[in-house]
Amino acid sequence: MNSMTGFGKAETHTKAGDFTVEISSVNSRYLEVSARLPRQFSLMEHRLRELVNGRLNRGKVTVFVGFEQPQNAFGKYQLSENAVKAYHQQLVAVKKSLKLSGEITLSDLLALPDIVQPEQAAADDDLIWSGMRKAVDKALGDLVRMRRREGTAMAQDMKQRLKVIAGLIKEIIADSSLVVEKYRQRLTSRISELVEPSVYDPGRLEQEITVFAEKSDISEECTRLSSHLSQYKGSLGVGEPVGKRLNFILQEINREVNTIASKCPETKITTAVIALKEEIEKLRELVQNVE
Repeated sequence: MNSMTGFGKAETHTKAGDFTVEISSVNSRYLEVSARLPRQFSLMEHRLRELVNGRLNRGKVTVFVGFEQPQNAFGKYQLSENAVKAYHQQLVAVKKSLKLSGEITLSDLLALPDIVQPEQAAADDDLIWSGMRKAVDKALGDLVRMRRREGTAMAQDMKQRLKVIAGLIKEIIADSSLVVEKYRQRLTSRISELVEPSVYDPGRLEQEITVFAEKSDISEECTRLSSHLSQYKGSLGVGEPVGKRLNFILQEINREVNTIASKCPETKITTAVIALKEEIEKLRELVQNVE
């Protein structure tokens, strides 16, 4: 079982330059990939997304790719004369319109965007992608390992909570066996206070008790609860993504617990039901981060 939260970082050094890749992920209902690449490599984003899709199934994933050319990489960038002229014309017009003083210097122009641009011919797509892919693969590997470690810890926590829930179910089953007898005693006591012995009808009393016993019987709910717990526990050891399955099982468990609470409102059982709901809520919080 894997968590959806993790982080991975890697670097690769190639002839084209140095790549730094950072990948982080948090919980999400689906797989959402957001990529931030240097602008000159934007056409490679679809390849990067395919890499991530091949390794992850759920989570909101953010990928950052940094790139730095070698210090001795001359002639990789060029000055855009057209951009310089366009900026200069606009600045002269604004200066005249606002009656500003001072000179427009080359330093002012170089600070503007798109003045210096990379030479497109200098980029070897195959070489660039090869270096980027190595860094992305390494970072994804770190991310997956971290998600697996966190998922293992979450599974251990869930197993402990399942034991608590199983114990509470046993308590409920034991207490439910006494519910009908307690009802018989209360009803008999109440009838003796209100009805004369001469008009007392034992048959009617047994009929009322039988109806109550049928309405308060929670044996089927407890059986289904135990079955759901077994399915939940069995899913924790499955290698494939199980987050959605666990969430569905929890919904079924919660439904059975609600039915028990409505059918058998005895004090001890109500107390156990409250404790059950607390454990279920804790499981639900964990499941929200399971892949």
